[in-house]
Amino acid sequence: MPLTSPTSIASCSQPNASASALPLDAPNSGEQSSPSDAGDSGLIREAADLILRYTAGTGVFPSAVPGLTLYRLASNDFIERSAGEVMTSFIVQGHKTTAIGGRLLEYGPGESLVCGIASPSEFHPIDASSEHPFLAISVSLDPAVLMEYAGALSALGQPKPKTQTPAGVFVIRPDEELARAFVSLLRLLDRPKLLAIRAPLLMRDLHALLLDSSCGEALRALASAGSEGHAVLNAANWIRSNYAERCSMETLAERANLSSATFYRRFRELTGFSPVQFRMRVRLFEARRLLLSKRSNVSSTAFRVGYDSAAQFVRDYKRLFGDAPLRDIKRLLSSADETSSAADDR
Repeated sequence: MPLTSPTSIASCSQPNASASALPLDAPNSGEQSSPSDAGDSGLIREAADLILRYTAGTGVFPSAVPGLTLYRLASNDFIERSAGEVMTSFIVQGHKTTAIGGRLLEYGPGESLVCGIASPSEFHPIDASSEHPFLAISVSLDPAVLMEYAGALSALGQPKPKTQTPAGVFVIRPDEELARAFVSLLRLLDRPKLLAIRAPLLMRDLHALLLDSSCGEALRALASAGSEGHAVLNAANWIRSNYAERCSMETLAERANLSSATFYRRFRELTGFSPVQFRMRVRLFEARRLLLSKRSNVSSTAFRVGYDSAAQFVRDYKRLFGDAPLRDIKRLLSSADETSSAADDR
């Protein structure tokens, strides 16, 4: 099951942007969003029909379009924890909450989460049922494409981002053009012969539209080489790729060409975690993945992800996931089997 989720949280504003951002200093009120905020209601209905058509029962479904994942959930008990990914999502039906860095976001139909930096997070639907399932899509974003387009916009005279350290994640209400870009990816599922040709084009178009949305300035700051945000983004990516290595905060700050105090402050602003907390969570999510694959026992997994003590690993694992490793994995595998059986019965 692919895991997708966000990062640090703050509001972003851009007066002339075509998609409005929501203030994130507190959770949203939970009121139903109007589908017209993301184009006309016909787009929302079409997206719902396509998700229902291409999902076999409830669950999380990678699609034939690379990077596009479909969500169809009928229970609020579903919880997805992720080590993080640069991605965006589009909610079609129902509401979800995303917890990250000690903060909570709630958003619903016609709204999108945009994650410019990969950071550990957790989400679950809050009003899902078999009669009214939670429906959404997530799209993996390519940081290289964001950097390419951010550079192109700068070369074309687009004003430089005003902030060196933007937020890492945003909730926005897409305008009709951006909403259509999401739905266009779903429509590709109806035309598999054209998928290899059109998917890369539509993906790049989505990247461009996000850079021109209400969070576009902040995304450009993250993707612009030389900015503090980009330096922290690179440091976070390095930790994710080298989570088992020992590396002091001073060394990471030196890599980012920032003072230790500035690096610590900027890292926490962007990801919602200190560098040490971020690395620990990445290690634990990777450990959970290894245990679920049944390729490693608890002790060897602990040392493989960078722990010196298996006992400390178990304590940290239980603190994050709510149970000891073996019991947690047993529960997850049992839940997956039940979901698979229910789908087969249909």
